[in-house]
Amino acid sequence: MSKNGLPENIKVNVNVDSEAGKIVADSSYINRILYNLVTNAVQAMPKGGQLTIQTFRDKETKVVVLTVEDTGVGIPENAKDKLFTPMFTTKSKGQGFGLAVVKRMTESLGARYPLRAKKDKELNSLSDLHQ
Repeated sequence: MSKNGLPENIKVNVNVDSEAGKIVADSSYINRILYNLVTNAVQAMPKGGQLTIQTFRDKETKVVVLTVEDTGVGIPENAKDKLFTPMFTTKSKGQGFGLAVVKRMTESLGARYPLRAKKDKELNSLSDLHQ
């Protein structure tokens, strides 16, 4: 384990766009959302990889977007419709609450939580955060 608590074979890149501005949201929710997304990302990269966290203001919609992206194994196509269902998991030791909690907390902040695939990796995107 490295100093940040992540495995040493996972490289972390954080990009915060200075133009994004500040958001007004419950920091404990944001922390929990990020914790769950980063945990999922790390679990998806058992052999290591790249974890990228970024915030930016969408040029078209003008909303602040927070993304967590990994170069992990991805999500099986047949599981994508069930990802937000409590107690659904694709992991042998998973409990199936991580993404369900993320979705619920995101919605309670008045934001959206789309999950988009980018080629061979997954992009978890939390958008429409309040300013």
